[in-house]
Amino acid sequence: MTSIEFRPVCSYASPLSSQRTRRSVHGVSASCCMVLPQRGLLFAGLSDGKILVWESIDRNGGDRRAKESKPRVLEGHKGDVRSMIFVESLCQGVMITGASDRCIKMWDLSDPRINIPCVHSLYGHGGTVIALDYGLDLLLSSSTDGFLFVWRDSSPARLLRFPSYAVRQRLETGGSSKSKETWFLSISTREGETPLAFAGDSEGYVHIFKRCDLSQVNAFDKLFELLWKVKAHELGVSKIVAVPMESFLFTLSYDQKLKAMDSVSGQTVFQETNQCNTVFNSIAWDSTSQDVIVADNKGNLGFYNLIQETWITWKNVSDESILEVHLLPSKTRLLLLMPHSLQVLEILRGVKFKELKEHSGPVVSISSRSMNEGGVLYTAAMDNTIRMWDAETLECIKCIKEKKEEITAMIYLPRANVIITGHENSDLKMWSLDCEQAYLRTVTGQSVHENTISALIVVHVHGDSSVQPENTPTGFELVVAGSYDRLMSFWRVTLTSDSTAMAKFERVVHAHPDATDEILALGSSATTGALFSGGNEGIIRQWSLWGTVPEAELRGHEDAITCFAADGHFLYSGSADGTIRIWECTRKRQLKVLNLHEVTVQALLMLPDSGACISCAGGKVVIWQCDGDNEVTVIRSYEQPEDFRALHVRQQDLLAGCESGKIVSFPLPEEVAPAADEAMDEDNSGH
Repeated sequence: MTSIEFRPVCSYASPLSSQRTRRSVHGVSASCCMVLPQRGLLFAGLSDGKILVWESIDRNGGDRRAKESKPRVLEGHKGDVRSMIFVESLCQGVMITGASDRCIKMWDLSDPRINIPCVHSLYGHGGTVIALDYGLDLLLSSSTDGFLFVWRDSSPARLLRFPSYAVRQRLETGGSSKSKETWFLSISTREGETPLAFAGDSEGYVHIFKRCDLSQVNAFDKLFELLWKVKAHELGVSKIVAVPMESFLFTLSYDQKLKAMDSVSGQTVFQETNQCNTVFNSIAWDSTSQDVIVADNKGNLGFYNLIQETWITWKNVSDESILEVHLLPSKTRLLLLMPHSLQVLEILRGVKFKELKEHSGPVVSISSRSMNEGGVLYTAAMDNTIRMWDAETLECIKCIKEKKEEITAMIYLPRANVIITGHENSDLKMWSLDCEQAYLRTVTGQSVHENTISALIVVHVHGDSSVQPENTPTGFELVVAGSYDRLMSFWRVTLTSDSTAMAKFERVVHAHPDATDEILALGSSATTGALFSGGNEGIIRQWSLWGTVPEAELRGHEDAITCFAADGHFLYSGSADGTIRIWECTRKRQLKVLNLHEVTVQALLMLPDSGACISCAGGKVVIWQCDGDNEVTVIRSYEQPEDFRALHVRQQDLLAGCESGKIVSFPLPEEVAPAADEAMDEDNSGH
């Protein structure tokens, strides 16, 4: 799968975009748009009835002029322009618009550089014209009067240059004594062997009308008959799109859902709810990549891939509501309509990624183990499973199910070759995944903690006082567990003569005195031999390895501490306040505050060889580097419609565990990727 990024190309703003003009023309905004790259035209309908026209648009939506071009203004409507369509087959091209003045207008686009005159005004509706479509040589329009009109050329022998349309049929939603209170909000047509018209109404129903046999139709017969009607949404169907050459159609609704339906049976193929709890406004279809493109009321843009059956990107690209989204002919650019501007974005599909979907609950940790032939990955999730994966193929090769308590933390001990897990009920368990039948053992017979295990780290110890980054035959691995009960417990894990891992309880420290300051994160520095704890109060406490009282308190965060990473004498901390702070451990002082994220920072990971750091928050992963002057450079960022919560590096790839249970693999940029033989040796289990 390939991830998607966006790059702004250009924007088109009316005079309404300036604050001075907004004050003088209060409340006027854009309501619909239409782009004709083949003719170099861009139209925007405004709420005051005017239509803006830009005449220097290239095929990719860019402005061909060196300076920003000013739009021409078309006047004719006396109310909000709600819909506009282009019909190339009529009279060398016409634009048809509908507005709240109950009028439909036809505009001549045969020579737009000289003039764009209004050549016809069609009256008949008793309310705002909210949707238009043209197909099967017929014009379809819907209005708040409750009717869907079918217009047909009524000119004698069709001698006139511009067709003189008259209403041939009035369709109603039906099924209610108050049918005029139910409107057709959206229309779409599909030509083919069986011509069809699709309409979505304000009660959530989708109507499919079949075109009657023209050879049997006289001047007084109906042109369409209802084929079927189905309840598709709880609220009104705001958009309906019939996909050419396909047997399905897409619908958007005010119930905040996107649906794909079989146009033959009416069955739902799939549905997705807006993850930001707002209404989808517009939809476009990319037939080449098989992507459904949607935009919503909060400025979010999403791509849903029909082949992968998943969102491949979900990003906030605007502070304003996105009213419409259009895919330009090049298939590499989008045109977005906002209330006061139009923006062209380039679609960048260069980054390939892979998704692992075995877990069904939030991924709490990812660790790796290097072997003579390849290596393995270990993952744990709140679906109560521990999984082992082939590091080369990313295939799941073993799964162990914890039957009782939810897994909340996990680390891998490379020397003992065991996994330690923390659980919601305060249990600590040790697992081996190498034997034919995986087994587990409790770390100790006695209960030390009284609440959920929230954090686990492993420290490689040589002797009783020094901390070494490498394993040694005479050393041992010290496991430190943090809990919501504010205690830190220490466990010595050693190997017996027959290479069996044994865990011995060392001591427990009452780390945080405040009753509300639950431990949420633990960290360690191999260089300084220090431990770090952080919790709800936003205070970082620095400990010596064998100390029982903190050596220092590092203050600065405005919310809970959620994660740590260490590099030499420097500590990096992430917080629910959305910031990352850099501290100098030896002098116990803050050096830098980074604002790379807008939501809680869930994980931090150092890449020692390059000095780069990786952070994740919400659906965003950022790879960045801090130089000697504490200046931060963002090397790369990735965004996905997920909530990331765990990070790990596997060779030249970055693995991100998600709240949904997915594990997403991204390529690391070349300037920070470790050598293949070094990547598998890194132990990231403490993050």
